[in-house]
Amino acid sequence: MDKPEVVKVLDNRQREEDIKTLVLEKAVDARAGQFVMLWIPGLGEKPFSLSKLGENSEITYDVKGKFTKAMFSLKKGDLAGVRGPYGNGWDLRNVKNVCVVAGGIGLAPVMPLIEARKVRFTVIYGARSKDFLVFKNELEKTRSRVIFTTDDGSFGKHCFACDALEGVLSDGKYDMVLTCGPELMMKRVIDICLDNNVPCQASLERYMKCGIGVCGSCAIDPGGLRVCKEGPVFTAKQLEGSEFGSYSRIKSGEKRFF
Repeated sequence: MDKPEVVKVLDNRQREEDIKTLVLEKAVDARAGQFVMLWIPGLGEKPFSLSKLGENSEITYDVKGKFTKAMFSLKKGDLAGVRGPYGNGWDLRNVKNVCVVAGGIGLAPVMPLIEARKVRFTVIYGARSKDFLVFKNELEKTRSRVIFTTDDGSFGKHCFACDALEGVLSDGKYDMVLTCGPELMMKRVIDICLDNNVPCQASLERYMKCGIGVCGSCAIDPGGLRVCKEGPVFTAKQLEGSEFGSYSRIKSGEKRFF
């Protein structure tokens, strides 16, 4: 296993009440959709996707537990460890017209692709309210067609992001759909794509220990596909018949149903 490389924190920008973007003084040679393991001394490490690639790397995250609370307190000049990148990223070979369906900070691993502008993107971006459309400003600076949705109707269309997909698919031909966000949303997106014979890729999140495919803690039932190795990006076909959309496992191995 690689040792973490200790790097400087350049910034830890507040986005919303419980959401920040951590800026690290490190150029990670990653493809969009891959992840890194972030190490904080005394707390261990956790996997995170990268919301920006380049001379510096960015991680956009929300507070969920002890580790991310500690991340929230990091400030300019502090040190953290990074190892990776690991896993499979998004595959846009032979693709020209792409629809992205994402919720909240789930858009993070797709942002490097959208900002690269190498294909045509239609982005359906949803959140529970306008305050949680974290990447709204960045999206408005791209050349992409963007459809905003909010659960409470406070901005954009009053619906879930996945609900807007069927109308978009009926309006034009898409070579691929990418989705990342709450798992039940992604499950609905994949079902719509399978019904419409549109290829789809989804980025999954599971409890992860090693990040390199050894421990098996992130394996998906049945079949044992590992999120850290065969994923975190999977095709709709790979996920058919799996636990996806039904349950995941917590640290103890106990099932957590969605």
